Amino acid sequence: MKLTAIALAGLCLAATACTSGPQRANTGGAANFKVTPQLRAELEQQGLDPDERVCRTEDQIGSIIPKRICATRAAWYAKTKASQEGTAEIQRDALQTRAPGSGG
Repeated sequence: MKLTAIALAGLCLAATACTSGPQRANTGGAANFKVTPQLRAELEQQGLDPDERVCRTEDQIGSIIPKRICATRAAWYAKTKASQEGTAEIQRDALQTRAPGSGG
């Protein structure tokens, strides 16, 4: 009887854990970057509408089927800019030499 109660409790916990996690909308990552007024101004200076909806097809890791992702031009620009800044930071850090014996 105790074993059945423990199994039932474990099953309930497992079911709750699967359904109570944070819910995230599938935005393809384009909405994960902050669109600042400066980015919007840069696009407007180039004669582009920052609110225009732009769709792209991107390959998904683990799938042979590409996915169509739509976002505003400003969101795509922010994503690209953040990626470039992150890459530059990684490359900059890789060029720094450590002092001998610093342990790092």
